[in-house]
Amino acid sequence: MRFIDEVYQMYRGHFNGDEEDIVAIVVGILAEQSRKDMQTIIESMDDEELFQMLATYMIEVMKRKVAMDDERPLGHSGILH
Repeated sequence: MRFIDEVYQMYRGHFNGDEEDIVAIVVGILAEQSRKDMQTIIESMDDEELFQMLATYMIEVMKRKVAMDDERPLGHSGILH
């Protein structure tokens, strides 16, 4: 994806392999984008990039939901409330 390639080139020397650095840079860049800017980025994706983006998003959201369910205390009947 061209947008990611441009971001990577721009911040190449700032990455040290730490996931926190990558998250901070990506979140910072996206925070500066308008909805229209983000839609333009999405529209420039080919089918495989769009699929990967949605799959990654859905997997991460499902993981968070499962983790939240795992943190809920069990009720008296053993059923999650």
